[in-house]
Amino acid sequence: MDNAFGSLMQQLIGAGSGPAPAPAQEQFHQLAQSTAPDVLSRGLAAAFNSEQTPEFGDMVAHMFGQANPEQKTGIVNRLLAGVGPAALGLLSQMGLKGMVGQAASTPQLSTEQATQLSTGQVQQIATHAQNVNPGIVESMSNFYAQHPVLVKTLGAAALAIIASKIGNRAA
Repeated sequence: MDNAFGSLMQQLIGAGSGPAPAPAQEQFHQLAQSTAPDVLSRGLAAAFNSEQTPEFGDMVAHMFGQANPEQKTGIVNRLLAGVGPAALGLLSQMGLKGMVGQAASTPQLSTEQATQLSTGQVQQIATHAQNVNPGIVESMSNFYAQHPVLVKTLGAAALAIIASKIGNRAA
């Protein structure tokens, strides 16, 4: 594992802030699948909060773009839950009020509705959620720890941070 981990880190560091090479993505995915979800979640939170990676909203939107319909629904509804009752107003400001009923205090979108959202809209929701509820970073980290196939699509810098946290935990 040490040689494989070292190779992974070299590939990720060599890629800088760009996308991770496909072999590194696969190595990372294998590492993530064999890592306890709480450890992976802490690594994700570190990447989301790092100045070396894109903004939280951008990273969430990127993974939303890679997600299957059920994952997209989970992403959006977790973000909306993080916003709380103000989510209805946020959706209304974005011109999306028609997606949810008036009675919902915290809206929940169906899979059909969630898949209609653009990555730009998800980025706006994620950024707003982080501004009103910094705890959303931990919540989303927990969600993504359950879906490492999405995590591997993050850029090399984010994967390097996450892998480093996993490596430190294993040492």
